[in-house]
Amino acid sequence: MFDELNGRKRDILLNAVEEYIQNASPITSSNVKSHCQAELSTATLRNELNALEAMGYLRQLHTSSGRVPTAKGYRYFVDSIMGDVPLDKSILDEIHGIFQHRAVYLGDMVNEIADIVSKATNYPAVVMLKGFEKLTINNVKIIPLMTGQALILIETNSGIINNFMPTNADTPTQTYVDASNFLTSTFKGQTVADMIQNIENYRTQMGAELLNFSAIFDTMIDSLKKLCDKITESGGFTARGQLRLLNSPEYHDIDKAKKIIDALNNKDDLEQIFDDIDSDEEISFKIGSEIPVAELQDCAVALADYAIDGESVASIGIIGPQRMDYLKIASALKFVVGEFANLKALDNVKGDKDEQK
Repeated sequence: MFDELNGRKRDILLNAVEEYIQNASPITSSNVKSHCQAELSTATLRNELNALEAMGYLRQLHTSSGRVPTAKGYRYFVDSIMGDVPLDKSILDEIHGIFQHRAVYLGDMVNEIADIVSKATNYPAVVMLKGFEKLTINNVKIIPLMTGQALILIETNSGIINNFMPTNADTPTQTYVDASNFLTSTFKGQTVADMIQNIENYRTQMGAELLNFSAIFDTMIDSLKKLCDKITESGGFTARGQLRLLNSPEYHDIDKAKKIIDALNNKDDLEQIFDDIDSDEEISFKIGSEIPVAELQDCAVALADYAIDGESVASIGIIGPQRMDYLKIASALKFVVGEFANLKALDNVKGDKDEQK
């Protein structure tokens, strides 16, 4: 695609698209002249814009009006800028705060990430927690509370799974401590799915050792099954900031915005979007007809995937108009994915130090 445009046409197109993204003002020869091609005559620029329109990169809104980028024009712009995405320092501090002060609970962290990414980019954000059952168990703690419940904390290679289970008032606190130690030694290195799905095999192998903790064990497994079922039922999706669409001039039409908001609350539609992630790219964009959901084809979608040891754990998507600020969004997503990786690195260092003690 890049060979199709000579240097001048390429510069005009990239500058025109960037200016349109920032100001939403139709592209005219006089605007291009004032921003990037002052040495060219208005007539020459008009001819270049006519050529870009004929090639499908721009389109005219009305006769005698300015032009706007097409999906092809935005795609050219994205492919041109995505070689080395800089980190936009102005939007990173708040995102970084999640990871420094987080409770480490996966469900809570996913909700916070969706909130912060949506706020930072001013577009709706969707986060899908997936591979939940494939997370590897490092530690199990069951902590009885005064409420008649116990807090289950399962430390995994990507944060802590937390849930609650009912308790028996007659069970001593030390029994929960012993049960936690026993479950950690039994399941460390196994996946959550393995623990739940192969429970009968484990029950047979543990035999008499389990008798002292069987009630706690059964209650904990039942609680985790319900948690997994809940995540499966929702598709693991968390959507935030849908109403931020109304901040974009493209969606001042409430009916148009509602169609997109409905799609963002539709699990089947979201699955189609996230199934289409390009695993070879750190950040990928789908623009216009590249998006598999018809209701979103006047939009652009930014996608990032986070994997541990080759297994995808979470995916993040930003949905907005085709005029979205691609560099800003790519920067935010790149930073979030990088922070996930930093967490894993820190966990590994911590684990190595613990083993040396």
